Amino acid sequence: MPERRKILLSMYITLDGYNEFPNYPGSDPPASERELVADAMWVERWASFDTLLFDRNTYEEWADFWPTSKRTPGEHPWFRQMSEFAEKVQKVVLSDSAVPLPWANSRVLSGDFTTAVNQLRAEPGKNIVVVAPALGRELMRRGILDEYLFAVSPVILGKGRQYFGELDRQQTLRLLEVRHFKAGELFLHYETAR
Repeated sequence: MPERRKILLSMYITLDGYNEFPNYPGSDPPASERELVADAMWVERWASFDTLLFDRNTYEEWADFWPTSKRTPGEHPWFRQMSEFAEKVQKVVLSDSAVPLPWANSRVLSGDFTTAVNQLRAEPGKNIVVVAPALGRELMRRGILDEYLFAVSPVILGKGRQYFGELDRQQTLRLLEVRHFKAGELFLHYETAR
């Protein structure tokens, strides 16, 4: 029997829980920088997942930024790597309305989120990564997330898109991995304690 596909949340947050990308010393590494928190979040895990899960807004943001046609010569090489990865994997948008799908390997699933995610989980494939903050919060509330990948910036921002907000109940996690990086970021990998 094939192993069950896991649903992972991949999120960049500040120390005070905002889903933002603040500037701080080292947040824009030079092209020669070898060790990036983004490698821990993405590159080292590319072989383990083949599907990105979006809500409509986040899909539109990613489709506008991540296609390889949007890359420029002056960017850190990681951006091209991420673009190539994002183009080849399956991109699934949870939405009850029509969504333009300009990006290859994209499709929409509609209906109840729990039913749609369980349908996706039942399909053959590797793990599924949620990259939409609002969708991630809703799946967390419903107890659907299996693992959490957090890149934590060394910043107390005080404003922006608060990631967690109020929850109906406590979410207890078990730490699987923690790493720190030269610019002060932390990479945290948790699984849901069941």
